[in-house]
Formats: sequence, C-alpha cells, structure tokens
Amino acid sequence: MKVAAHLMRKMCYGNKDDLSAGVIVGGWDPVYGGQVFNIPLGGSMLQMPFAIGGSGSTYIYGLVDSDFKEGMTAEETRTLVKKAISHAMARDGSSGGVIRTVMVTAEGNDRDYTPGNQLPYGPAGW
Repeated sequence: MKVAAHLMRKMCYGNKDDLSAGVIVGGWDPVYGGQVFNIPLGGSMLQMPFAIGGSGSTYIYGLVDSDFKEGMTAEETRTLVKKAISHAMARDGSSGGVIRTVMVTAEGNDRDYTPGNQLPYGPAGW
C-alpha cells in the first residue's frame, strides 16, 4: 500500500500544475493491514486513520471527527460512512445519487450499494 501511495504521490507532484483535486489511496496489504494515505494538492503524502474528500466533505468533517473511533468493526465503519455520505449529499448539490462502498480486507473486497431512495440519513431520514 505504501508503495502504491508513494507512486501516486510522485505522479501527483509531477503533475501538480495540472491537478485540481487531492487523491485518497487506501487498501490492505499482508504486512501492515489496512492503510489510508491522503495525497493533497502539491503532492505530499500523509498516512491517516481515515481521509475525506470531495465537494461535500466540508459538510461532514465534524460528524466524522465526532463519530470515528479506532478499532470500529467493519459494520460500524460502513454505517458511519453511509451516514456521512448521506449528510454530505443532503447539503451539497454536487454530491450524490447513490452510495457505493467497498470494504477492502485480507479476505477480499466486500461491495455494497445503497440506492438513493434508501439513504439512511438526509431529508427523508432525519
């Protein structure tokens, strides 16, 4: 994971004058387990317990800071992600429609889809 993030960092730095967004690189490897790297504009690389990006992210930093806990179960994590994305979608006209998540683990990738009419939070689910 760290090598993949470093390669992305090099590409982002090499093209920093042409980019207008940061990159989040996350995944799992057999040595270090799950990892998340945030590569903001300019090409630095920060390993973090989680990363948030996109136009709706400004609406959910406080929510994620409040609700994220180290050692969350897979289901607790997916629930928090859906809650945060739903809140971002409810406030940002450029975010949304559906929620697609992929949980990356040693056992493989677990994909989940939530259609827009079944969002856990937002105008219909406050």
